[in-house]
Amino acid sequence: MNRRVVLAMLSLVGSWALAAQAWPPRGTPLRVPVTRDLWVSSCQSETQGNNGGADKLKTKAYQEFFLIDIDPAPLKGRVITGAVLHLHCSSKDIQKRLSVSTLASEWVEGTGTGYAKQAGSSCFEEAELGKRPWAYPGSDLTAVMMGEGNTLWATWDATPPDAEGWQTVAVEPSVVAARVAGLSYGFVVFDDTGSEWTRNGEQYKRFTFPNRFVHSRESGAKTAPYFTVYLGDEDRDAPAPPTDIRQEEAVLPAGEAIVSWKPPADALGFKVSLPARGFLNNSLAPSYLVPMAVPGQRAQMHLRDLGHGAGESVEIGVAAVDAAGNTSVFRTHTVKVSATPPTVPIGGEPAAKFTRAAQLPKIGGAEVAVIDPLDKVNPGSGEMIPSHDAAYLAANHLWSAKDRLVRFYAARNEFVAFQVVLKGGAEGVTAAIRLPEPLKAELLEFHYVKSKSGLLPDPLVPIKGSLTSGGIGGGTSPSRDSRREDTPPTTDAQKSAAIVADLYVPHDAKPGKHTGTLTLTKDGESLAIAIELNVWDFTLSDYLSFIPEMNSYGLPSPELGYYRVGHAHRTCVNALPYNQGGSVRYAPKWDGGKLDWAAWDKRFGPLLDGSAFNDLPRKGVPLDSFYLPLHENWPGDVFKDYNGSYWADRAFPPAYRETLVKVSRLFAQHFAEKGWNDTFLQFYLNNKSNFKERGWSRGASPWILDEPASFQDYWALRWFATAFHEGAAAARGKTKLGYRIDISRPQWERDCLEPLTDFYVCSGVFRKYRRMILDRQRRNSMVIFEYGSSNPIEASNVQPAGWCVSAWCLGADGVLPWQTIGNDGSWANADDCSLFYPGAKVGSPEPIPSIRLKAYRRGQQDVEYLTMLAQHLKAPRWAVGQAVQEKLRLVAAAQKGPDVGGIEDAGRVTFRDLSPVALWELRTQVGGILSKAKPEWKRRLVDLRTPTRDVSKLPTLLPEPRPPVAEGTSAAPAETGEAIVIQGKPAVSDALIHFEEPARAFGGEPRSNALRRTDRTNAFLVRFDLAGKVPRGAKVASAKLSFYVWDPGSKGKTRVAAFRLTTDWDERAATWKATAAGRTWADEAGFEVGKDTLKVPDGDVTVTPEEGADTADPPLEYSIDVTRSVAAWLSGDIRNCGLAIVPIIDRSVDDGQHTRFQLLASEYRDKGFTPSLTVWLTK
Repeated sequence: MNRRVVLAMLSLVGSWALAAQAWPPRGTPLRVPVTRDLWVSSCQSETQGNNGGADKLKTKAYQEFFLIDIDPAPLKGRVITGAVLHLHCSSKDIQKRLSVSTLASEWVEGTGTGYAKQAGSSCFEEAELGKRPWAYPGSDLTAVMMGEGNTLWATWDATPPDAEGWQTVAVEPSVVAARVAGLSYGFVVFDDTGSEWTRNGEQYKRFTFPNRFVHSRESGAKTAPYFTVYLGDEDRDAPAPPTDIRQEEAVLPAGEAIVSWKPPADALGFKVSLPARGFLNNSLAPSYLVPMAVPGQRAQMHLRDLGHGAGESVEIGVAAVDAAGNTSVFRTHTVKVSATPPTVPIGGEPAAKFTRAAQLPKIGGAEVAVIDPLDKVNPGSGEMIPSHDAAYLAANHLWSAKDRLVRFYAARNEFVAFQVVLKGGAEGVTAAIRLPEPLKAELLEFHYVKSKSGLLPDPLVPIKGSLTSGGIGGGTSPSRDSRREDTPPTTDAQKSAAIVADLYVPHDAKPGKHTGTLTLTKDGESLAIAIELNVWDFTLSDYLSFIPEMNSYGLPSPELGYYRVGHAHRTCVNALPYNQGGSVRYAPKWDGGKLDWAAWDKRFGPLLDGSAFNDLPRKGVPLDSFYLPLHENWPGDVFKDYNGSYWADRAFPPAYRETLVKVSRLFAQHFAEKGWNDTFLQFYLNNKSNFKERGWSRGASPWILDEPASFQDYWALRWFATAFHEGAAAARGKTKLGYRIDISRPQWERDCLEPLTDFYVCSGVFRKYRRMILDRQRRNSMVIFEYGSSNPIEASNVQPAGWCVSAWCLGADGVLPWQTIGNDGSWANADDCSLFYPGAKVGSPEPIPSIRLKAYRRGQQDVEYLTMLAQHLKAPRWAVGQAVQEKLRLVAAAQKGPDVGGIEDAGRVTFRDLSPVALWELRTQVGGILSKAKPEWKRRLVDLRTPTRDVSKLPTLLPEPRPPVAEGTSAAPAETGEAIVIQGKPAVSDALIHFEEPARAFGGEPRSNALRRTDRTNAFLVRFDLAGKVPRGAKVASAKLSFYVWDPGSKGKTRVAAFRLTTDWDERAATWKATAAGRTWADEAGFEVGKDTLKVPDGDVTVTPEEGADTADPPLEYSIDVTRSVAAWLSGDIRNCGLAIVPIIDRSVDDGQHTRFQLLASEYRDKGFTPSLTVWLTK
């Protein structure tokens, strides 16, 4: 077991039994000096560096931390009742909160400084550089610390430095006891706080990973670190030995086994002896493989990495060790390790290819060839991506130019396709396809988009008429003369066009050969291409065994169309229902006591019961995944309730958590009552504190919850997960309601999210830390996805298909491209994230698929073949996966680009040599095997489902005993009292005024309110009626003005300020020239800042340009601190004339660019996106 739940379950018998107690611990204190120490770094260029000779030790979140050790001899035979680590501060940035962990591998201190590489010394990358890994091959230090490798740890606050610069932190007694017992090789000390921040109203300043130094033992005895260990009674009695040792049934690779035993009540851990041969030269199993004891549970050990031969019998000995370091006698048991080979022969042979070359047939002067749908042809150069030899166009795995024949293979319930390339004069060619019933076919043509490599194909539009050389079908998109300005032009240099024939084989198709014809016609001339479709005698499942999830951050209209197109392509569209600012697009109505589901059920019920897809091939199958609106700002109010603590368990009043628990329970009850049992209904926290850098209220989350970094972020995820499961567990029934996390640093997660995670979505680093993640999956039954980016339009379209196959081979249950929804601009310029194109541009009621979306479909179907093969062969998935990787030479690399603006690049999995032909060979090889076997059809092959989570016995992960909380309150925001929100009519009046239309009154316009920064700037006036809403004379802690931008503009940032108006105005009559009918502003020339307002604004915010979309849905919230004005109005001394929101010319922000953006006024239909004033009163 890779668990350290002992930390919260210390119910061990006798004097070792500890409960939470007053500080300091009972017992006799003993000073224990540190005997060796080492500071290591996980930063890329420093992972092999040794700092064992440095006079300082450093912590810096996950980037840098240190190891220390003691001489445990004086502690042996004594009960440890408490422990404190003393550190002498050596920097202005002090330790705030630390974890101290055991270490499951021996290490070499070394004498290096300045990250020197020292052969044989320890560093982050290896236990002995160039000689020995920390655990298994390829592992680093994270495999043997902080819960991994059967280690123990706990986290707590460090005290502030005393007058002499000393800080202390409580250490879990069992962590020290493990060192005394020989179950650990020292201690890992880790900075849990990581990044810090300060806030002043809307201003948020982040301090990323401060460098925190303390003195090492090399600094001298006066400042060297040491422990104070509290000793209780003497204990020299050996524990009883383990009993009931047995081997567990498991399908494992050769040389491995699972062994379990019943521990004695007073065991802390175990030692396992392994004979080199026949119990000669006994050796102990490495600590990272040996479990710690958990009271009341069997201990379980995964025997591996030990070099045992397939099927070998191994006699092991198991002894219990107690917390005082006493060891029982060894009890022996013979284990027969697995003989299952690491790979399995697939068998069979691929289908035959066409090899005889011939002249390409022609139609109207254009040469015609057929290629794989995953091939890509540059229409200008004729270059193919990936490249092929010259004969490929005439004879390949699908096509014989000699016979004018296309031949391919498919299972029932499978989509297959081929691509027809016309080299030369394709304009005016029409195409028609004929296939026998019940086969279905659709002809599609490419639209070409501008890319770094010129025009390239991506969107696929149904053909309605004849082709043009530009790939624009008559009637399906604007003609050449009427195209929009952003549509790529057709040029004489364009040498080819292509169409795709997309075929579907229904469930009831008969196995065997089916023939048809593709006919190309131009100017009375026709070319007939024969089609031979060989239907295998098996059927793909309706429920997906592997899920390509099409992630999005909101869907444009028509929303249902995106879900349906995704479903038809054997993928799943999943749209996040809230944004970084905490605004929710859709949620059931919550009145504080109950939920009103009527509107929500009407909108989403058909997606969750499958009725929205009743006319599609996988009839009645609901969505595979669906985001819930639960997050840090719904149903709770994070802006109101968050108190500023870095630690989520201290950050909110009890009512905030109680609301989350209750609403989670109501969600579970509702879904169970509806019988929505086949969709992963996901509580997922996507938001990041980085967005607060644009203004405190621009980001809802105080933590980085998506791709967490500092341990405080993981801790927050744990806290929310615990509350969710507490509410949902008892009511979820058979539903797949669960908790999802998206992780880019699994190695720093520890075991703090076990067993809370149902849906584990990991970046491409999954490949590096695959063993660690799959071990977590085995322990906790979670579903694993790998996220990243789709291939750029300039790169091979084999990537999505290969990614699906590769991820499945490695143990993942799905892949997730991080963004998939395009916009109007995607039709013109290459958009790597546009797997779906908005259909309105080409007159389609539903979105248009890209060829890359069809590549995901191809990959998903290939995985269905492999899943059926594993079941047919009765072989473990990992063995089939290994065989597939070897056959395809599936060498993948997870490449990550630079982070932008503090936001991580999602990365991309790429393949060095993978080709569409190789995938076809594998598919036809497997298909032939399955067709001969004629497996019985199953509507569902794999049920991806997770168990109900019981959080009642979760460990606290805190030391027992421990001192009081030491965290300061400097981070807490000012608004700690009652919050009052003023929003919507009739309490709000607003109006745009513009110097270009000085006599126009814009009041009453809900959307067309464009603020401009040119050589002059206009203004948006807003006034909030405070009467009756905020008591006159009330003391204001803080106040913020919020406005919502729905059209962010295309370029340039804009500094926007809020000025207090000193001149009154009328909403319906105000113009640039006049405040009301017959009344002018202070200057008859028109409105002027400094004359009609105060000269100094209350505050300002920077409005940013669009981020990949023409409009923002939902609108973007911006907030400005207006505490001064609100306080002045409430004092009664100043008349409330409102505020002017004004763009400011500031070259340090806008680089001299002219900018424009549009905001929503109080008349807008959705009150939640209209100007608002939030006032916090002091308690």
